[in-house]
Amino acid sequence: MRSIYIAATEASAGKTTLAVGLCRALRERGVDVGYFKPIGAAGQPQAGRDDDAAFVTEALGLPDDPRTLCPLRLSESAVESAEGTHVESPLDVLQSAYARVAERHEALVCEGLGEVWQGRFAHVSGADAVAALDLPALLVARFAGARQLDDVCYVKDVLRARLQGVVFTKVPETRLDAVEHDYGRFLAGNDVRGYGIIPADKQLAAVSVKAIAAGVGGTLLAGTAAADRLAEGYLIGAMGPEHALAYFERTPNKVVVVGADREDLILAALSSSTVALVLTGTAPPSPDVVRQAERDGVALIAVPQDTVFAADALRHLFGRISVHDPSRVDLIARIVAERVDVDRLLADLS
Repeated sequence: MRSIYIAATEASAGKTTLAVGLCRALRERGVDVGYFKPIGAAGQPQAGRDDDAAFVTEALGLPDDPRTLCPLRLSESAVESAEGTHVESPLDVLQSAYARVAERHEALVCEGLGEVWQGRFAHVSGADAVAALDLPALLVARFAGARQLDDVCYVKDVLRARLQGVVFTKVPETRLDAVEHDYGRFLAGNDVRGYGIIPADKQLAAVSVKAIAAGVGGTLLAGTAAADRLAEGYLIGAMGPEHALAYFERTPNKVVVVGADREDLILAALSSSTVALVLTGTAPPSPDVVRQAERDGVALIAVPQDTVFAADALRHLFGRISVHDPSRVDLIARIVAERVDVDRLLADLS
């Protein structure tokens, strides 16, 4: 089979999920498949190592150094090597690194960076990469209503014949029929293949309390026994106390971001289905709050920054960190096997 490049219309669309699941499914069909990420983002927690490449390397049991599988990094103004040095001819480096990895496998699943157009200023966008490596592209389109179809049209205009097809991801249960039938007709009418629809999955999207604490840079003050509990979403506590409880009760298994000095909102959140509270600011929680949190098994995470900072950190966490969990690899593989037409894709790439 031919190697394939996984592109997306936006960050956190599900590229890593699809890459891992597709590799597992192809292996089960006897294909010696490897992984490659042409370019990653600079400024990740471990310098020189792309988080996605490191996770996939571990998830698939690959012997490769993640820096070999992701040879380039995109900073705000330039392209760097995995070691952090400036690269004058990034596509030459990319082609050489790709060839070295490809010679060890029958095919590669190549994961793109963020949005398909990201890196265009340095000529290393998804479109540049698929052209340089001569790869077909499978587009991951995260559900966003009709606007998503505009994105598909745009990507087709850019990639032209290199667009192999589309997989829709994170589709709400209530919209599955519409995506299958209405969007399916749209794809067929525009000569774009549809290879699958992956529903939104609460278990896959959930984030552990310890990952939340690390992601917001917080300190766990109480509820340490809840470190492995999973939060399925987050809310911001910034309303009047008379509306707080009704607001919090609408979302189960959540983390709530609230000012540490808002004890009225903190107690309301503790009275609902809450996994953790991120307390922003420097005020310490009262003994009553700590006792109730310990009794209810709710983690209290203190963050000295403001609520905007914490909310932004959570927004990033719930988009991507949850898939970087080895315990979810089997779940990822099952979802892709059930929801993506791997046999058709394999036949089309052979």
